[in-house]
Amino acid sequence: MLRQHIIKLGPVRTRYFEVGDVSAPTVVLIHEGGFGGDALNTFEAVAELLSDEYRVVLPDMLGFGGTDKAVFFGENPYAPRLRHLSCFFDALDIREAHVVGNSFGGGMTLRLSMLPETSWRMLSATSISGTGGPFRLPEALADMAGYHPSIDAAAKLDTWVLPEGVALPEHARARFESSMIPGQWEALMAMSLRNPAMAEKAGNWDLPEALSASTVRTLLIAGSGDRMLEAGWHEKTAAHIPVVETHVMEGAGHSPNIDQPQAVVDILREWFSRS
Repeated sequence: MLRQHIIKLGPVRTRYFEVGDVSAPTVVLIHEGGFGGDALNTFEAVAELLSDEYRVVLPDMLGFGGTDKAVFFGENPYAPRLRHLSCFFDALDIREAHVVGNSFGGGMTLRLSMLPETSWRMLSATSISGTGGPFRLPEALADMAGYHPSIDAAAKLDTWVLPEGVALPEHARARFESSMIPGQWEALMAMSLRNPAMAEKAGNWDLPEALSASTVRTLLIAGSGDRMLEAGWHEKTAAHIPVVETHVMEGAGHSPNIDQPQAVVDILREWFSRS
């Protein structure tokens, strides 16, 4: 059973969950970044399935779930969360871990693999449908950004992350409830604010080229039915990573960890066994 913890990282109250034997090898799961996304509704099933062999740790990132809500204007949305996760690893003294992220969390995982303060802790990096910025389709981004909290709106967001025709009402409710935590909606909406007098820098991404600095073995998992990313994003990204493998899940959408957790765990177990 997952154990909930609240710790303070500086002024930031941070919620995380943990399951499995604390002496077992560690896996850190980093959740998606959409409205209502959090550690549990992104990765709970995967964590439970891995817990027989691993200590699994699931933090809520800055601005999400049970972690404090804050926006750092003047920098991209990755930077403050990378600092927060680095402090989280320090606080839990995580020295050797397989790090897995989905969507925005996958991009976070790729970025962690490039940073000197975090890359040395990583036995491997796995990104499930996370690019770190590029290759995202504008129609999906526009629809995701227009969220006004309701069960129906949460279910509509889920149509982007699940395979076409698949609906999980319990997940939509969990997304809606998380989006109603005070500050969660506001924190994400605030990131869309732009000074109208400043030039827009759309598409100014450092990835995938910057991934040539990664020192971590990396796995990219793509869903063949992913409607949020450009086809072939995993191949374009892999071309820049020194040590990398790719895996395409046939028929999967953007977040197979939600609707196909056992299939994702089977891939992860095999990948971890070779690290």
